[in-house]
Amino acid sequence: MRITTGSVFLALLFGCTRGADGGSVTSVPSPYPLGQALVIGESPEGQLVSVDAACATETCSAVRERCGDPAYAEVVVDDAGQVLDVVCFRGNATFQEIGDDAVAAASAGNNTVLVFDALDDGDDVTGDVTLTGNNAVIYGKGADVSRIAGTVSIEKNNAVVRGVSIGGNLSIEKNDTQLSFVEIFGDLSIEGNNTTLASSIVHGQVTIGGVNTVLVQNRFFAVSTLAGKNLECNGNTTVSEAEAPPANDAGAVASDAGSGAAASDAGVEAALVCQDVKGPPGGRGRN
Repeated sequence: MRITTGSVFLALLFGCTRGADGGSVTSVPSPYPLGQALVIGESPEGQLVSVDAACATETCSAVRERCGDPAYAEVVVDDAGQVLDVVCFRGNATFQEIGDDAVAAASAGNNTVLVFDALDDGDDVTGDVTLTGNNAVIYGKGADVSRIAGTVSIEKNNAVVRGVSIGGNLSIEKNDTQLSFVEIFGDLSIEGNNTTLASSIVHGQVTIGGVNTVLVQNRFFAVSTLAGKNLECNGNTTVSEAEAPPANDAGAVASDAGSGAAASDAGVEAALVCQDVKGPPGGRGRN
């Protein structure tokens, strides 16, 4: 788990944004609720908690240590409630909005959050999205409304992809990639180390070549067994004979916490078989 120090307070921090077309910079609020954390893995709907001085749980301690000040976080836990990873969304990043109109392509550089709108108006990006910098983030408002028609390319470490659907394949070659509330219609290839996938749906094939992969509360439509070195799993299912519902937004505001990947479809579900192939020693190793 990546460790930094600091505290989190309940506030919205304003940052700078540049349009996907390179337009002028404007001031916009953080798209996520700073000072809160969504716990993924203890219950199907997730649990939204306030991270303040009164909270002394392992979850709050992990967020304060990992994310700094201020931040929103998604805490991924195992079936015993132990923290496996923390996905941090910092308030002091640069916010870059896609806007209401669809764009052909988009990219995010160092410490930049690419923000999608919440309009259910078709594809937001008709082509591909590229994360060209370290600590780059794609932040969507749910896979049913924030849509990328093409692929997502990750060129640097510490990438976060959250709350979007991806029409094409996703290949992870870099380390420390974290994904939550995404729906991938193509194949998912994980070759980098320390990858986390939580509350997501994958329609295509999945291969894991990296070490220290974490899979929590995901739904897979083309695989029933996954194997990886130091693989950690909690609450994953394999689904057949039905179309997946979208991995909707969760945690964007307190009132919709836990509205992630829906479980009420007509498919036949079974527990995904996870096989841990022992790899080299070492933990998550996040910075």
